[in-house]
Amino acid sequence: MKKEKTKTTTSEPIAEADRVPLKEKLAYGIGGLMDGGGVSMMSCVMLAYMTKNGIAMTIASTIMMIAKFWDAITDPFMGFISDNTRGKWGRRKPYMFFGGISLFLCIFLVFLPVREWGVSVGGFTAYIIIMYLLWNTCSTVTQVPYCSMASDITPSFRERNNANTVKLIFTAIASGLGYVLPLMFIEALTNPDGTGFLFVPQLDSTQFWLCMSLVFGTLFGGGLVICGIFVKERIKPKTPKKHFNLKQFANSYAVPYKNRSYRWHIVMYVTAFICMDIISALAVYYATDVWHGYELFGMKMSSLFIIAPMMVAAVVMFPLARVMMDKKSKQFAFRMGLPFYIAGGIMLAAMDPSWAPPILVPIVALIMGLGFGGAQMMPWIIFPDTVDVAEMATGQRPTGTYSGMMTLARKVGGGLGVGMVGWVIGALGYVENTSNDPAAYVQQSDTVLLVVRLTLGISVAVFITIALIASFRYKITSAKLTRIRYFIEARKSGKTLTDEESAEREALIAELYGKVAPEDIVDPSVKLDEEGNIVEEEVETDVAEGVEGSLEQIAETDEEIKALEKELKVAQLKNEIENEKGKTTVTCKYCGAKNKASDTVCVMCGAKLDK
Repeated sequence: MKKEKTKTTTSEPIAEADRVPLKEKLAYGIGGLMDGGGVSMMSCVMLAYMTKNGIAMTIASTIMMIAKFWDAITDPFMGFISDNTRGKWGRRKPYMFFGGISLFLCIFLVFLPVREWGVSVGGFTAYIIIMYLLWNTCSTVTQVPYCSMASDITPSFRERNNANTVKLIFTAIASGLGYVLPLMFIEALTNPDGTGFLFVPQLDSTQFWLCMSLVFGTLFGGGLVICGIFVKERIKPKTPKKHFNLKQFANSYAVPYKNRSYRWHIVMYVTAFICMDIISALAVYYATDVWHGYELFGMKMSSLFIIAPMMVAAVVMFPLARVMMDKKSKQFAFRMGLPFYIAGGIMLAAMDPSWAPPILVPIVALIMGLGFGGAQMMPWIIFPDTVDVAEMATGQRPTGTYSGMMTLARKVGGGLGVGMVGWVIGALGYVENTSNDPAAYVQQSDTVLLVVRLTLGISVAVFITIALIASFRYKITSAKLTRIRYFIEARKSGKTLTDEESAEREALIAELYGKVAPEDIVDPSVKLDEEGNIVEEEVETDVAEGVEGSLEQIAETDEEIKALEKELKVAQLKNEIENEKGKTTVTCKYCGAKNKASDTVCVMCGAKLDK
């Protein structure tokens, strides 16, 4: 039975208006360069950049946490703003275009070589706090709308999955570049032997700044500008623009987490990404401090021997994850490589340079990468499905709020993870480079080196185990998603469900969303009984709305308009019959319908009667 349902999913008919051309999919995917690489770049380079320029480990970790807490404030705000943006460009696209330009300028400012110009450590600390907060703000302005855009470009989940697949190819490329290139640049900046690394020559502070600004500013900012210009938003918001209400906004923090599927999806997403944040933040210290002086292939041990093999394995695993997603489920594709991830983390913690050969480092990293691919890529393919569940249950599609809370949880989780790691290492005696020469090397104690190993390896094993457990609690399958889309379209078209279909929908809502509270319902056509179950409404509700507005606003084809006109005429005829019987005496000034003297609102359009 399961196989039959899955098979029908793959043959879902796609309306011509719902198809996304390849050039749009490519433009949407290019926007994912920032989504995949921006956070990777900053998590990879910022901690090392600050400590190598004299900022204490504990202070540097605290700065990163402050930035993430700032995101906790701005992300939901941006979700609200994005959801309520109305204009000819759409509600997401303007933020791609102007935000992309802003991000280029932010990268330029963050890595400005102020220490080389004689600024003190204290002055540099204040400067980094301001600029890093500015970077995070601009990142929020672009990433919250971008993450919401997947659910707006098409109602077809097949086309949406295809677009997300293209996005994830670019995201994987950007993640690789975001992890590898900054490490090359920072290790070329701080390498004590003055030789640089691989094809990157030895860099001074000015050259490092230029490389970071030009490479990543162009890559991330330019990709978002292209996305903002060429991608079309096919799903237009049906609800009117909301005015900001502080109480409602505060409550919106909790709304996404009422969705059971969304809760488990968040656990899968955040734990997987916290792991990578910790790996990327500690990779420099693990390679240059724990394995200091060791060589591989004629090169000094570098964090690239950890990050690069993971990226390679992830790229290899990505096509397999895509196949498993279609044949099995998205959650299966997410978890299939996680045991390798866990085993790799334990091995990193266990390996000591006193007995372990250096070649084991890239081998273990390669093993970890087998789980890294699915863990990093699948959550964003899963995300739109949780929004579909919310729309089926509540009648609304709060993609901006959902993505805002998603990025908030990811950033706060990553900030706390890296922050706590930095506090532990700093408290146990990590010695920072306080000289004006970022290439100066400081020998660390055996205790610090042991803590770096254990923190890197054990944290990975613990968080990935949590992600693995959460994936078994996530219950949305392809077959269920097909039915969810059916019920969503049935509501939009005014179709009356059979008793069996109503029972099926209620069962899906109970399993995938949970209990629906009255305040969760924003669609006035959706009614709840005393137990919180959705009560089906008759088609006349849509007809009444059509009287108040224009038919063109609620129907997109001539056939739909004609059908609505026919229903309207029938309703008007019934009203005229009642009028002939002398039962109506009050005329509605908005739609012209006749109403009983006892009526307080119009039976046709619901407007308040002026007697």
